[in-house]
Amino acid sequence: MRRARATAHSNIALVKYWGKRPDSDPALNLPAVGSLSMTLDELRTVTTIGPGDHDHFALDGARVDAQSPVARKVFAQLDRIWTESHDGPRPGCEVESVNHLPTAAGLASSASGFAALTLAAAGAFESELELPRLSGLARQGSGSAARSLWGGFVRLDAGTAADGNDCIARPLLPADHWDLRLLIVHAAKGPKSVGSTEGMERSRTTSPYYAPWVETSPQDLDAGEKALRARDLEALGAVMEHSCFKMHACMMASVPPLVYWRGTTLEVMHELWAARKSGLQGYATSDAGPHVKVLVSAAQAEALGERLAAVPGVTGLQSVAPGPDATLELLDEAAT
Repeated sequence: MRRARATAHSNIALVKYWGKRPDSDPALNLPAVGSLSMTLDELRTVTTIGPGDHDHFALDGARVDAQSPVARKVFAQLDRIWTESHDGPRPGCEVESVNHLPTAAGLASSASGFAALTLAAAGAFESELELPRLSGLARQGSGSAARSLWGGFVRLDAGTAADGNDCIARPLLPADHWDLRLLIVHAAKGPKSVGSTEGMERSRTTSPYYAPWVETSPQDLDAGEKALRARDLEALGAVMEHSCFKMHACMMASVPPLVYWRGTTLEVMHELWAARKSGLQGYATSDAGPHVKVLVSAAQAEALGERLAAVPGVTGLQSVAPGPDATLELLDEAAT
């Protein structure tokens, strides 16, 4: 193997994904619904993989216990990629990953993280796997990671095949298709209390709104893609907000309830709606976390951002453009 470094950008689902496909192999990590996303320019993960005497994983400069759940997921992902192209035991790997975004805070660090890990491992193992297959492998590490191999706007369909071969992301439109900004309004600090994997299963097994959420997803995906291609912000925004609130209603009706929002989250949304009445055309979405993401034209991003940043309790605001494809660098010759 050789040393390789990959950079993958986070993405935010404009039409949401929440829940796993029932009666499927948990290792395949198959979503119950599809999703439509925008890759983000600044929020990214850089992962370097090289040969080592044993497996070693460092995150943001700190060594992670090899027996911890996070490290075990990383090493399991390396095993998947190795066995796609090689026989025999996988060699030891030194893995260093740096998140240029908050970790486990509802900003999709797992998306950029597992996309970068998958692409770097493919380079380090000298694999000739093509991007669609790497997308499926990235999905096994984190559902949203399947979308982060591409920039711009990406769609992931749930698929129907038992082995998940048709559950791969595909790029729809490049980053320069539309001059948009995503305002990331930080409504709290620190990691979320319930991880997405646990939360999805709780919703699937206890929420009375889960089945309608799954049933109505395909029409949202098609409507969102149509609006995206037409650069119709009002139509896309309506689909975004509807998808977001359906997902959170499903979460809140779980037992016990999953309430990722804080008071500041709701105050930001109310201010956004007030701003929209005054002519600032922005639309909200929110993942499994307290932060609000607002899609707005580049021309109105600064004015709307100033209003939202002034909401009491907001701890920060970023304005992010559509981002690029993931990239791979091969750093040295193969080890002998």
